[in-house]
Amino acid sequence: MRLFVGYKAWKAEEYLLNRMDFKDLVRAYVTYPAIQVYAALIVVCLAAGVATATSVWLFLAALTAGALLFPFAWYLIHRFVLHGSWMYKSPHLASLWKRVHYDHHRYPNDLSVLFGGLHTTLPTILVVSGPLGWLIGGFSGALCAIAGTLIMTCFTEFMHAGEHLAFEPKSKFWKDMKQRHLAHHFHDETGNFGIAEFFWDRLFGTFYKETEERPRSATARNLGYTDEMAVRYPWVKALTDAESAERQATRARAA
Repeated sequence: MRLFVGYKAWKAEEYLLNRMDFKDLVRAYVTYPAIQVYAALIVVCLAAGVATATSVWLFLAALTAGALLFPFAWYLIHRFVLHGSWMYKSPHLASLWKRVHYDHHRYPNDLSVLFGGLHTTLPTILVVSGPLGWLIGGFSGALCAIAGTLIMTCFTEFMHAGEHLAFEPKSKFWKDMKQRHLAHHFHDETGNFGIAEFFWDRLFGTFYKETEERPRSATARNLGYTDEMAVRYPWVKALTDAESAERQATRARAA
C-alpha cells in the first residue's frame, strides 16, 4: 500500500464507494492527502500543546472543547451554508458550493467529492477552534482545541465514507447513523444534517428517524438547484456541463 500519494494520483484511482469493500475504504482513507495532513497536524498540535501547557486540566478541557465544537459547527455549516441557495447565486462562490456539497449529493458514491478539501476545512477549523481554545488555556489551549477538532474531523470523515459504502455495518450505532444519513441524501435533505451524531438535529427539530415521518423531497439530489434556477444562475450548470463533456471525451479516447 502506498501511504503517501498526491491528490491527482489518489483521484485517478476512481474510488467509487458502491464498488468498494471495507478494506478498499481503509486504503483510500489513509492515503487521502487531506487525512494525512490532519493526522500530522494532530501530532504537531498535541506535542506543542503538551510542551507549553501550564495545567493538565486546561489541556484536557481545551481538547474536549475542540472535539465537542465540531458537531455543532458542522450542523450550522451543513444546514445554513452547504444547503443554502446563496452560494450558487454568486459567480464567485458557485464553484466552491459545487465542489463542497452539490457534487456530493449528485454523486454520493464518489469518494473524491465526499472528503472535504484542505482549502475549506483548515481555515474554518483554525478560525473557530483556535479562539475557543485560547480563551480556555492560551496558546496551549488553542493548539489543543484545534487538535480536538481535527480528531473529530478524521473520525467523522471515516464514518461519513462508511455510511455511503455498500456494506452493512455490524455496529448498531454505525447502522443507525448510516440509515439516517442516507435518508438525508435520498429522502429529505432538509433534515438529519448530522453525520456521526444527531444531537443538534434533535435539539433544533430537524431530526427524523423514519422516512415515513416526512414526505419525499423532490430536491434531495439537486439541493434546489433546479433547471429554473440554472437559467437564472448558470455558473454551476456551466461547470457541470464542462466536466461531463470532459468525461465523455476521456472515455472516447480510452475506447
